[in-house]
Amino acid sequence: MELKSMLFYETLRFFLGPLFSLRLHLKVEGEKNVPGEGGVLIVANHRCYLDPFVLACSIDRFINFGAGSHLYLVPGTRKIFELAGFFPIHIYGGEEGDKSQNEACRLLSNDELVCIFPEGIESFMRIGEATKISEFKTGFVKVALSSRVPVLPVAIIPGYEKEFPAIPSLFIKPFVRHPKAQQGLRLITYRDVTCRIGVPVDLSPFYEETLSKDLLDKIAARIRRIVVSLYEGKDLDMFLYGKKPFDIASDLT
Repeated sequence: MELKSMLFYETLRFFLGPLFSLRLHLKVEGEKNVPGEGGVLIVANHRCYLDPFVLACSIDRFINFGAGSHLYLVPGTRKIFELAGFFPIHIYGGEEGDKSQNEACRLLSNDELVCIFPEGIESFMRIGEATKISEFKTGFVKVALSSRVPVLPVAIIPGYEKEFPAIPSLFIKPFVRHPKAQQGLRLITYRDVTCRIGVPVDLSPFYEETLSKDLLDKIAARIRRIVVSLYEGKDLDMFLYGKKPFDIASDLT
């Protein structure tokens, strides 16, 4: 992390964090599951622009957030993101996507916390659909396996959501390549939020495996199911409190 980013981040947390937490009625569960040191990849659900703030107020360590590269196209955002310690995630893959993964690996190799929202923009583009958590893309699995760090699953659970009027497609299509962009974009805010931090997931059984598409898909889907369980309050003895053993290798089906 850069010193200026850390100072900016911690200043915001110190002055605005308590007010933000009070405004959202933020409740945090599983704080002790965050490792006190070493590289850790945080994986969380994401359907609201407030999610990075929720995580920053819930986890004491400095977090490097991956932000969708399309957001950097919005005038004025690049400087703010850089100052806050964000780095771009190129959601459309290719060489730029590889650069994003390399940057995440670099930060993790420096024993830092990195947060990736593996739904990308899908849940933002599907606010009205019944499924709250969209499918996870597999880039985060490559990062975790390459860096040999644990994955920290986190569920952000709002008790109340309020939807804003849709932003017209005219202002969305220049920044987002998505079939639903022509319908505009509906953003939400929320309150009565619970941030549920799960037990770190050890991926070491797969470190020597060939990174096939099938393996990446299975691991991504299993991590998603853990986040969904945290979101829905299921199997918490296993995924939140660690009272029951869990081995992702034996459970990978």
